[in-house]
Amino acid sequence: MHTFSVIIPHHNIPQLLQRCLDSIPEVPDVQVIVVDDNSSADKVDFDHFPGLERKYTECIFDKQGGGAGHARNVGMQHADGRWLVFADADDFFTPDAFSILNRYKDEPYNIILFKANSVDSDNYTPSDRHFKLNNSIEGSLRGDISNVEAVLSMPVPWCKMFCREFILRNEITYDETPVANDMMFVAMATCLSTSARVAVCTDVLYVVTTRNGSLASGWYRNSDNYLMRLEVLIRYNKLLQAYPELRKEPLLIYLVRSLRLGVTTFLRAMCLLLQKGALFSGCSTVIKIINNHTLKI
Repeated sequence: MHTFSVIIPHHNIPQLLQRCLDSIPEVPDVQVIVVDDNSSADKVDFDHFPGLERKYTECIFDKQGGGAGHARNVGMQHADGRWLVFADADDFFTPDAFSILNRYKDEPYNIILFKANSVDSDNYTPSDRHFKLNNSIEGSLRGDISNVEAVLSMPVPWCKMFCREFILRNEITYDETPVANDMMFVAMATCLSTSARVAVCTDVLYVVTTRNGSLASGWYRNSDNYLMRLEVLIRYNKLLQAYPELRKEPLLIYLVRSLRLGVTTFLRAMCLLLQKGALFSGCSTVIKIINNHTLKI
């Protein structure tokens, strides 16, 4: 059994995958699992696929084309590490990331959250994708928010260690949707953990990148993807109903923003919210923000 299982979904960006792999040490206690999500032979040389020559690395070529969530689920089926660590193929780890992880490998937590940096993928100029995460961690350390709230401030899989036994025992898996496949995985893992089993750390573990053409940069420009994300947010808020202290997503704001994609998308979003009884879901969050702002004034 390994200490860490690093799971990386990949689709059509082999050069960036190689960069990600280069940031991971080839050591016996780090299992690396790359799951290729039906990449095109026009963009990937499968005979020289990144990772094939690496030690302690397994490359799985999945032809289902189920997206990153499906690829992560496949990776978890092959993982045997005590800790699950997830990375996106276009991101990479900091030089001392695995020394940091080793310091926490014997801790009794279900989830450990770390800080990140962010850069442009091409020219490495600073970006802002890590600001919200890092500010939430600082807020947690000050006592302004709980560790659970810090994790849910950005429900993405990177910059976190997940106890594999905890994930398996609770049968937590990723949604196999084209967008927002990770939100419910992180939310379920976090909500099923008590605050005492969630930790936050100031160590910078990961570098998340900004890249034209990535799913993260363009989901809101596509009507179907926008509505799919809204459907996930409805389920996310429903899960959090049992936790009144946790911040729900104000779905009315998502409805208004759907107008940017046209009246048809707005009407489809309205129908979805009405059908699910979620039109005013998350409004309490807006009220709390307004009240807190008023008190500060």
